[in-house]
Amino acid sequence: MKISIAKRKVRDKDMWSLTVSYQGKRRRKFFKSQVEAKIFQNENLLDWLNDVSMKEPTGDMTILSVARDQYLIEYHNNNYNPAKPRQAGYISTEERVNKFIDWFGEDRKVSEVTTQDWHDYLSNSKWGFTTKRQYGNDVKMFMAWCGKQGYGQDKSDWYSTTNKSLVLTSKKKFHSLPGICSAEETEALLNSIHEKYRPTLAIMFFTGIRAEIEMSILRYSDIQWGKRIGLKAERTKTGRERWITPPENLWSWVPRGKGFVNPVSYSAFTQARALASTRAFGYKEGTSYRKGFTYPSNGARHSFGSYGYWKDFEWALDTMGHMSSEMFLKNYKNGRVGKEESAEYFSIKA
Repeated sequence: MKISIAKRKVRDKDMWSLTVSYQGKRRRKFFKSQVEAKIFQNENLLDWLNDVSMKEPTGDMTILSVARDQYLIEYHNNNYNPAKPRQAGYISTEERVNKFIDWFGEDRKVSEVTTQDWHDYLSNSKWGFTTKRQYGNDVKMFMAWCGKQGYGQDKSDWYSTTNKSLVLTSKKKFHSLPGICSAEETEALLNSIHEKYRPTLAIMFFTGIRAEIEMSILRYSDIQWGKRIGLKAERTKTGRERWITPPENLWSWVPRGKGFVNPVSYSAFTQARALASTRAFGYKEGTSYRKGFTYPSNGARHSFGSYGYWKDFEWALDTMGHMSSEMFLKNYKNGRVGKEESAEYFSIKA
């Protein structure tokens, strides 16, 4: 840092200027006398430079909030499309950089940030791998830019090509098979649940329609008895009207009726189903635990998908309202059952 005091003409008046030169930046402050300039140098210079650093870049003393503001201005100028008011790319970049700076401290210097801080920031988050990579990449781009500007970083430290420690790798994921009910468990539940809930549970087991969204608002008027079941667009998760052709065994469980098929809330229905499993399988002696059976998450839908695959894959896919066979096979097919178990399942009658 170089500091000089010199006499200069300012608008035809003699003034004394205090000039501070640091890292290519020059700042001046004018005084009426040399004495005033020297007093300021001795008593107020550091506070003045600190105030300046809160508003504009000061080389490797630049603070993060100032660097951030400069970066976003340049990013916006380079990526702005006048045909669009404000692009999603800018908004997401701004959000991700801001989130990191809020975590680290916006009044801290750019030079204080290390790649270990970057790792700590990502590891302390609860994001999935893809989100971590997106947030991490935007922070790396910002820090590399700071390096190019001379704000106290080495840009090569923030490129994955030159710093392999910045390459994120995802952990291997293990996917368990979807939980399903056996034919025996399905029949026992249907026979044990209260009769007013039986049509609801049967339709769920033998068509796989979504319980909370589609089943909860299904009316008897949507059922063409013995032929098909209609799900109107406003009643489906996908927003597409869907007509289901159920297996023949379903009709033995579904009467002709009026109003909603499920006469109560979904939570009340799940309580009734839990009570039915207790009736069907009882308790382990001397405990409060049901013996031999625990209803799996989304058990009816998963059961239909797994058994339906062996009955007719295309029919099962269409009935469940899926357009992606890949998603169906990943989330609904349980390979522990086959054609024999499928035939048994779709032969369950009242």
